[in-house]
Amino acid sequence: MDKALEESIKNSVKPLLEKARDGDWEHTLRAIEYARYLLQYEEGDEEIVIPTLYLHDIGWSRVNFDDFREASPDRKRETPSLSLHMKYGAVLAGEILRDVGCEPEKIRSIVSIIAIHDEPDKVFAMENPSATLIVEADRMDRYGPESIDRFRAMFGGNYLKGDQWQKAAVYLREGLELWFRTKTGKALAEKLARDTGLYD
Repeated sequence: MDKALEESIKNSVKPLLEKARDGDWEHTLRAIEYARYLLQYEEGDEEIVIPTLYLHDIGWSRVNFDDFREASPDRKRETPSLSLHMKYGAVLAGEILRDVGCEPEKIRSIVSIIAIHDEPDKVFAMENPSATLIVEADRMDRYGPESIDRFRAMFGGNYLKGDQWQKAAVYLREGLELWFRTKTGKALAEKLARDTGLYD
């Protein structure tokens, strides 16, 4: 990917992500590193994957996400703010990409993925290798130890402890089957899950 374009996108999104949920900027950087790893072994267009991951969560900067913060781990995907952050994020992403001079065809592709990025079934139905890697890199960051710390910073120190941790662990173990389609993605997610303690 063109380094100057990447730097322009990065500089545009950082203030938005720092206004969003706690840890969204750091989450984005980790997801990008996961994507760079996946791209070494799996099919995908870096010029779609990397910009999309920089931009995918910027919609949280425009949404009241109290409903998301207060929902249990297994109910977060049903909150209105989850849908709204994809909708607003797609609009903002289009504006940023036009401002930095991205090609119109790439903008259309990136915006279409951002608009559904937290609905893996819809993304996988696109049968687009780049979109698949975006889901995998984004979801991968639910598994590493840094991610558990992020969730506790976002939702409170007692989040994902006791009974809530057991429910979240079941949800995340199920996610290993649902969210990863590539051989590399599955292997890395399973390693992170073991490191995090999802497997006894």
